[in-house]
Amino acid sequence: MMANIAVLSYSSRSFYNGLFSYMCTQMQRKYVAEETHLCAEFRKMKFFYRGIEMKNKVRKGRRDSWNDLLLPILCVLCIMPFCVHLAEYDYGYSTYLWHSEDSVAQDLYAYYRSYFFEIIVVVSLCVLTFRMALYKEKNKPAKLFVPLAVYSVFALLSTIFSVNFRASLTGNFYQFQSIFVLTGFCLMCFYTYQVMEQERDYRTIVRGIVAAFVLISITGWFQVFHHDLLNYEAVQRLVMSEEQFALYEGEIADVFSGNNVFLTLYNPNYAAVFLVMTAAVFAALAFGEQEKKKQVGYLVLLLMNLILLWFTYTRAALVALGVAAVIFVVCAGKSLIKLWKYILPAVFLLAVVLIGADALNDFQYLSRIAETGKEAKLEEIRTSQDGVTITCEGKSLILSIEKENLCVRDESGSSVKVEKSGKEEFLLPFPTPVPAIMLEEEGDLAFMVQVEEQALEFVQTEEGMFYRNEEGKLDEMTDIPKIDMHGLEYLGSGRLYIWSRVFPMLKNYLFVGSGPDTFAEVYPQNDYVGKILYAGTPRRVMEGAHNDYLTRCVQTGMLSVAALLVFYVLLCWKCFSYYKYGELYSVKGRLGFGCFLACTAYLVCCLFSDSTLYTTPMFYIFAGIALAAAEDGRDSSYGEKSKNI
Repeated sequence: MMANIAVLSYSSRSFYNGLFSYMCTQMQRKYVAEETHLCAEFRKMKFFYRGIEMKNKVRKGRRDSWNDLLLPILCVLCIMPFCVHLAEYDYGYSTYLWHSEDSVAQDLYAYYRSYFFEIIVVVSLCVLTFRMALYKEKNKPAKLFVPLAVYSVFALLSTIFSVNFRASLTGNFYQFQSIFVLTGFCLMCFYTYQVMEQERDYRTIVRGIVAAFVLISITGWFQVFHHDLLNYEAVQRLVMSEEQFALYEGEIADVFSGNNVFLTLYNPNYAAVFLVMTAAVFAALAFGEQEKKKQVGYLVLLLMNLILLWFTYTRAALVALGVAAVIFVVCAGKSLIKLWKYILPAVFLLAVVLIGADALNDFQYLSRIAETGKEAKLEEIRTSQDGVTITCEGKSLILSIEKENLCVRDESGSSVKVEKSGKEEFLLPFPTPVPAIMLEEEGDLAFMVQVEEQALEFVQTEEGMFYRNEEGKLDEMTDIPKIDMHGLEYLGSGRLYIWSRVFPMLKNYLFVGSGPDTFAEVYPQNDYVGKILYAGTPRRVMEGAHNDYLTRCVQTGMLSVAALLVFYVLLCWKCFSYYKYGELYSVKGRLGFGCFLACTAYLVCCLFSDSTLYTTPMFYIFAGIALAAAEDGRDSSYGEKSKNI
């Protein structure tokens, strides 16, 4: 009995011990499972939050690399140069005696470009208004832009009192710089100045400039090798409608023959201004760049730029480059001295390459530098009721028709004997005889004079003698107000001739100009003798003064130009005072410095070229960048150091 109890007792202990062990095992498994579940949930949460963190980093990186407010600037710099499409329009000059009855023109470069720019200006105005109203703490000082506002007011007044209100409102005759375009230039400058803030903004603009230059340079290299892309059928189909392509049979006459580089900017002079400005930017970006690959890349772009610039054959570009180079040396002279061993051989090698290339083209560029004028025999022609007064080599003769015969008199009114060189041809007794011939025309008494390789026809009417121009219209030849250039009118491809006629006009445009895009309508286009001597043909229409300051004086008034000059002086003074001592080792500093150099080069080019939709928008954007970089950097330690020097 006791033995059984002992066995039972032992068995009970074994049972309870086993039960306890089983329960512990189950509890341990449960806890392990719960712990594993918790760890899995923790890992899920960890990956979830890590994903959120990665997304935030990506979004932050995107914000750091892109500023939406730069889109209008990039559209002007990167897209606008490629706005090439054929347009036909009537510029309305057929009513003038100096123009033909046909005033319909074809335009590839400016018509649609002007509308594209105006759309960008409207968008920029809306964006800038909201930004300045919502984020007042980000607004930069605007006093510097008061002169541009004053200029815009005078331009608006000139539009209101324009000799051709429609042309001033919508743009006209190859330039298409309406009041909206002119004021849009000023707005884009102010817009750029306000929205350029962080280093990333300047990096974005640099990428845009590089991309635009690389793409547009492709057209330039084709032109260097005598192949304009517009001559290819596939390209022509892109720049005109199917109806226009069928009408013109796929042919577009080149504006310039030879291998002149004009890119997509209509004229080599405009291409030269563009290339001078981008060259200044690339030179500044290469200077101080710490990464060797990027520095080499900028130098390659600079070399390509200078070669294309050479093939524009524009002499004003050399002057502009020289001025920009002087400012570059003054601002960065100490650092350049250390690199003279590399700079001088590079400049020498570049000169050898360019001069060698010019030699292969029969010195097409260098031959233009030493410009000489031809010895003109013709001095003046005036038509009146009494006849035609022609002055050649210091001698004046009066020609008229009496009894259907040519009558020649001297200044005193005495008859002059005229020799015949043939049955119908007379030799007018100038120091160098001038041939003349009577014409038989229905209902008209007329004669023709051959002078300066031009055949000039004069017709007698009841009102007196008139010149029948090459358009078939009868017009007067009168004394044109001009200043004496002492025989140097031929300089600058005839620019001094144009300026000699423009200066007397300025007294009429002190407060209010003739209106935007109306220069051709107020210039003395009936100066046929001047055009024969210095423009090659009496049919030439002077659409601008080939000097932006003079053209603006006529179109928007002299006071408007005074306001512009104040802005230019403030721009140069503020930028020079900063960049002379400012740091150039950040993209902001280098791009701002390069844009300042580009602006100075542009202002020099304006002495020999007019404002255009091809280059002027870039100038005003570069001015905004240069001022923004100087304004943002003036509170830095380096900037403070510059103030104390």
